[in-house]
Amino acid sequence: MGKKVGIITFINAGNYGAELQAFASQFILNKIGYDAEIINYVFYKNSRHIKTKLSKPQFNFNLKQKLAEFLLPRIQKLKAIINKKQSDIRKSRFEAFHRTNTKFSKEYRTMDELYLNPPLYDIYISGSDQIWNPDIFSNIEPYFLTFAPKGAKKISYASSFGKNVLSHNVANKYSSWLKEYYAISTRENTGVKIINDLNLNAECVLDPTLLLNMEEWKKVEVKQKNIPQNYLLIYELISSPYLNSVAKEIAKNKNLKIVRICKDVYAEDKDKNIINIINAGPAQFIYLFSHADYIVTNSFHGTAFSINFSKNFNVVIPSGRSNSNRQRNILTLTNLEDRLIEEGSNISKINYSDIDYKTAMYLLDKEREKSILFLKSNIDE
Repeated sequence: MGKKVGIITFINAGNYGAELQAFASQFILNKIGYDAEIINYVFYKNSRHIKTKLSKPQFNFNLKQKLAEFLLPRIQKLKAIINKKQSDIRKSRFEAFHRTNTKFSKEYRTMDELYLNPPLYDIYISGSDQIWNPDIFSNIEPYFLTFAPKGAKKISYASSFGKNVLSHNVANKYSSWLKEYYAISTRENTGVKIINDLNLNAECVLDPTLLLNMEEWKKVEVKQKNIPQNYLLIYELISSPYLNSVAKEIAKNKNLKIVRICKDVYAEDKDKNIINIINAGPAQFIYLFSHADYIVTNSFHGTAFSINFSKNFNVVIPSGRSNSNRQRNILTLTNLEDRLIEEGSNISKINYSDIDYKTAMYLLDKEREKSILFLKSNIDE
């Protein structure tokens, strides 16, 4: 193997997109000749994370944000207790996915431990996912690789801010950390602009999940049982009655059953005609996308997997949210903007015709080459 590479990103967060992009980052680096592993810094929402004085958030949060941060985990925990059997299955499937597919460093349960005894690599990479989102309710500094030894080579790959602009206070902090990077890339054009505004250079690259092709993803999928042969898949991160109406209209017209991947361990839809999957792990998530006849989503990774598996799909952009550029960016990149639906649009005018993927796959392959070249050239220089 080539140079040893350590990647810090969100991991063991119980989130499908986070787990799959982490796996994909390590997979692609190993595929192109490096010895890569995930730095196992436990995500602050994971029960194994130990909070310390050092890991307190650096930025101010309003009362609404603080209440949400306090209440939501407790509500999720209560729902998991109510559905304990399915919760245990889901948790074991997440663990099995990483045990089978992902290489980790030793575990760091506290930020203090990570900084006192950091792992040693030839190259340090941060990304992908929203690791630079200042709304993270923990110290965000590790995701800027400040624990790496002085003079270490630092690269960001497809790191996302999760928003279009930074406050002055946040921008100043980020600027001081990012100046230590050898090369910077983000997965959205808005992220490139944020970095350019800090008088630094950045490149826009693909999310790691898009660096693997369909055949590579199918090798790690695991069958989800008791699924109809023909179905429309819903994957919804932000609750949207409108998205459900769109899905039902399309399913009715195409004579499809509806299957929903629930983001947590409880049924999100009370409609008895909709099959709620509450126990899927990352491998089952991939299976459900790769075997769907149609997909309706408002998730970035839902969009990415829909395109990667050449599925007929629509993306609903939730109203009143400022971070939908992630979905818009990948749709524009693959010339599939017509699959986007603004929430509240006339359902009768939605385009749900079959997609000719010839152009989209050509464009995606070009971006794959460019993104992998970013990694290789900056690691090897």
